[in-house]
Amino acid sequence: MLKINHLSKQFAGNEFYSLKDVSLEINKGEIVGLIGKNGAGKSTLMKLMAKSLKPSSGTITYKGTDIFSQDNLLADFGIMIDPVFYPEMTVMDNLKFYLDLHGKKDLYPNIEKTLKLVELWEARNRKPKGFSFGMKQRTALAIALVAEPDFLILDEPFVGLDPIGVQKLIDILKQWSSERQISMLISSHQLGELEALCSRYVYIESGELAEAFEGKSHPSVLVQLDTTKNLDSVEALLFAYI
Repeated sequence: MLKINHLSKQFAGNEFYSLKDVSLEINKGEIVGLIGKNGAGKSTLMKLMAKSLKPSSGTITYKGTDIFSQDNLLADFGIMIDPVFYPEMTVMDNLKFYLDLHGKKDLYPNIEKTLKLVELWEARNRKPKGFSFGMKQRTALAIALVAEPDFLILDEPFVGLDPIGVQKLIDILKQWSSERQISMLISSHQLGELEALCSRYVYIESGELAEAFEGKSHPSVLVQLDTTKNLDSVEALLFAYI
């Protein structure tokens, strides 16, 4: 469904690559966890997928088409990387505006259930400019979910949710994956939540795809079961979870 082929990003003035020769494929209905230390390149990868950045080299194709060749391809995407909304508009108006922008007024009924899912229904008539960081994150999450996307890119989606809200979100994402075959790439430091969701993980270190592994086992368990792993690689992988 989405294929990343030899993707690299080097920012002007930097000798090093923020992302280097990354290749990854995410299939229809698959939930992939993205892990790594702060500054490893996770956000750069997600921003390239969201077309917020242009690659220095390599390609990203979605349903066989280069995402940078057409402006409308991201209409199928729900994206939560940095909180993006209009702070002077109410939460409700932000979601309506997003649906209007994508020609999806027919999905207005989704607004109430989406805001209840992210625990913002009671704040629907408030403006995000005065929100806490967690509430701003939840506003961005609501915008990413409301249009029933085919592909979700979520960076730290569990921040600001209480345990009940976290479980509700996990349940709905799993349901969307199984019933609607929505694909997802999710980055989070809340590893129990990732473990409950993901069938596969990719680990980025210093801008490169360092590890990829399947299954729901926590990496510390994988290390105990597989003593053949390179010690430096294992140490780096575990450090991402501290």
